[in-house]
Amino acid sequence: MKALKIFAFVAAAIFVMSSCTEDPIPPTITWEGNISQYHNPADGNYNHQIALTVTAEAGISEFNIWKHVYVGSDVTPTIVEGPAGFVDQTSYTYTLDIALTAADFQGGVTKIVYEFVVKDKNLTEESEEFTLFVDEAYNVTFVVNDNLGNALTDAVITFGETTNAANDYVFEFVAPETYGYTVTKAGYQDLSATDFVLDSDTTITVVLLPLLSAYSSEIPLALSSETGWATYYGTIVGTSVSTEIGFSFTYTDGAIFRVVKTDNCDGWVLVDEATAEAYTTKNQLVDAYAAGTVITTYDLPCTIAKTYAVRYFIAKFGTEYKLVKYIYGYRNGAHNTGNVIAFQYKS
Repeated sequence: MKALKIFAFVAAAIFVMSSCTEDPIPPTITWEGNISQYHNPADGNYNHQIALTVTAEAGISEFNIWKHVYVGSDVTPTIVEGPAGFVDQTSYTYTLDIALTAADFQGGVTKIVYEFVVKDKNLTEESEEFTLFVDEAYNVTFVVNDNLGNALTDAVITFGETTNAANDYVFEFVAPETYGYTVTKAGYQDLSATDFVLDSDTTITVVLLPLLSAYSSEIPLALSSETGWATYYGTIVGTSVSTEIGFSFTYTDGAIFRVVKTDNCDGWVLVDEATAEAYTTKNQLVDAYAAGTVITTYDLPCTIAKTYAVRYFIAKFGTEYKLVKYIYGYRNGAHNTGNVIAFQYKS
C-alpha cells in the first residue's frame, strides 16, 4: 500500500510539472469580414474600418501594423501609428481606420497591404494581412520551353514595364490592360509579343529557339593518300576524315576535290551563301535539311594556284544538325603542300 501511495505521488508530481512546462497557445489575430477587397475608383469608397482582436496566452510583447504600398513588384513599407497599452495583455482589441483617397492609388500602385504582426512574451510571432487592390487584378504565369519541349530556367521576362529576375516567371496583381512582353535567355533567340489582352488569370507558354554558335576553328583535311606529309600552314594535317563535320576527302583529279560523308553522318544538303549566312537558329537548319535534296558525295571546286569557291552544307547527325562552310581548297599554294581542304561549322 505504501509503495502505491509513493507511485501515485510521483505520478501526480510529473503531471503537475508537465502541465507547467507546456507551451502556451501561439498568438492569434482575428477580425470579421474579408481579408482582401477590390476597388473601383469610381465608387468613391476607399475607407475601411477593421476591428482587430489580438490574443496571446503568454502575454503580448509587441503589436505592430505595417502598410505596404506595391508598385508592380516594388514595395514601400511604413509603420502605422496607433496601437498602445497592449504590453502584457492576453487579449487586446484595436480598431484600424483605413482612410485612403484616390491619390493613394496613383502612380502605378497595384495594391496596398496592411500587415498585422503580434509577438508574445515567448517571442512567438504571428501575422495576418488585409489587402486593398486598386482595381481588379490578375496573375500572369509564363512557361518557358525549348523547341523540344524541355523546360528552360533562368530566362528573363519583361511584361509591360515590369522585368522579373531570371527564373521568376510569375507576375502578380496585374491590372487588366493590353500588354507587350519579351522573353530572353542566353543562347536562345529573343521572343517578343505585342497586343496581349489581359482579362483573367493567365498562363502563357513560350518556346525559345536555340541560337547557332559562332563558327568553329578551322578543320583541315588532307587527301586520303597524302595524310603523312600534306601540310596546312606548316603543320602536317594527318587525317582525311572528320566525324565532327561528317566529311572525308577521298579523291582529286586536279580540278575537283571529292568528299564523301562519314559513317556517323546521315548526309548533307547544299545551300547558297546568302541563305546560309542568314541562318540564326538551329530550327532553321532542321527545316532547310528537311526541305532540301540530301547528298552523300560532292566535288568541291579548287585550282592549283588560287582558292576554292565557297560552299555551305547542312550536315545531319541523327537529331543534331550543323552548318558546314567550305573555307579553303588549294592543290598547291603558299600556305600548304599537297592537297588540302578546310572547313568551319556552326551548331
